Amino acid sequence: MKHAYRGFARASGLAALFGLVALGTTSCKQAEAQGGGNSPAAQFAFRNSADTPPPDPGRIFKLSADYPKAMPGPCAECEWLKIPVSFEANFPPKESPHAWTQGRWSEYLASILRYVRQGQDPNLRDEVGFLVDVGGSTRWFNVPWMAFDPSVGREYRHGTTNERTAELEDLVGPDGKPLPADADSIGAAHFLPHMTTACKQRYPRGFETWSVGYYNPHGGYAIGKAIPKDGVPRVGEYMGSPMPDGLPFPVGTAVMKVLTTNAPVDCVPFLAGSPEWRVNRHVQNPNTKEYMCKREVQVSRIVQIDVAVTDPRSPSGWVYGTYAYNGTLKGATFWDRLMPLGVQWGADPWTFPAVPKRDSLPLQQSVANPKIDIFQHMGCQGRLAGPVDNPQSSCMSCHSSAYAAKPGSLSVMGTNVPPSFGFDGLCTAYSAENAAYFQTTRPPQSYSSGHYPNAMSLDTSLQLEVAYQEYGQYATTKAPKPCKDPS
Repeated sequence: MKHAYRGFARASGLAALFGLVALGTTSCKQAEAQGGGNSPAAQFAFRNSADTPPPDPGRIFKLSADYPKAMPGPCAECEWLKIPVSFEANFPPKESPHAWTQGRWSEYLASILRYVRQGQDPNLRDEVGFLVDVGGSTRWFNVPWMAFDPSVGREYRHGTTNERTAELEDLVGPDGKPLPADADSIGAAHFLPHMTTACKQRYPRGFETWSVGYYNPHGGYAIGKAIPKDGVPRVGEYMGSPMPDGLPFPVGTAVMKVLTTNAPVDCVPFLAGSPEWRVNRHVQNPNTKEYMCKREVQVSRIVQIDVAVTDPRSPSGWVYGTYAYNGTLKGATFWDRLMPLGVQWGADPWTFPAVPKRDSLPLQQSVANPKIDIFQHMGCQGRLAGPVDNPQSSCMSCHSSAYAAKPGSLSVMGTNVPPSFGFDGLCTAYSAENAAYFQTTRPPQSYSSGHYPNAMSLDTSLQLEVAYQEYGQYATTKAPKPCKDPS
């Protein structure tokens, strides 16, 4: 696993939970015309995309950044907050084979999806995309500063960013060799469940994930406080510790993310009928299959929908959930063919590799859908993760490592902020690093290893981690790192 994460340790751009970062050659005047303010930082913070749309682009993404100026009232539509689910841990753990249904977690997750799909196109068609306006008002907002890095930042059609990629070298296997045919993912590239060896050999560099995330008004209010119109991140104080202004995210916050893959249907039959979004993503070298800096509008199929909500009953303050597209399901719309994989509200710190195997207890902060028939992929030791996520991590452990250096400073994973996307030995053996990574924390707690005492909690938001990092890149160099083709 050493190569898989080397790019993150040295990269100035960070991958996100809900997306990565980017910038092309757009001038300040072009950036301002795309929606930024008059300040130099704002011109880049609030750009719509890293790339420049052609003269007649067809569909074009516009950053949703008109954040609420006042805290929204109680979320009347947040049905999940009223569902009586249990967040309690038991010692010794109790067997709960019916927790998904009798524990009402299935109902909890379904209520979040109902909220997310309100007012959306039934089949999330390419020409429509994900709509930010619902019922006559803006329901969904984006995080700024995600269009500053040219390698992986927002593209102009759907606003997607290249997930978990810091440099294009991260998309190759160790020492530049193709991914092994039995791998699910290495670094930022991925294969998908049930792909044949023949298909993996046809696509030896794996597939890219391009994704876009949105926050509802409660989350949008917090983002607008953390990064106001001048584009300069603000730090406040919470319980005596520094945190971005507006954080932790208020009760009623909901987040959703659309994840796409360039995997073909003939290799992944369950993608049949999935919405085919055309995104301006990396082209592949026809000979080596390596992903190059050059971008072209190409098809990416929606493979996964992630959701996350704040819930004060949760020990982390959050609940994460994942849906995977399953074209074999009967359903009239795209939304009906989404298969719930499970929920997670903590990192299960009593379970290997956070503890030695001899002391490991069954999972208590993750509940999986027991009826999953085509997606065998989950995260470390059965913790929640989606089909294009890192199978050695989990939703909560990855997002709980969202920390940042003080605004204006560079954040370097594994140096002054935690390694969100992994490290040598992730999930393979009990270690101090795994014990810290798989801890359940709640802001403003410091990262549990004690190795990053000056890192500031971002309340699980990897998107804000990207924003703070990219502002740090701007503040220190006034320019993004240039994109480099694989050597």
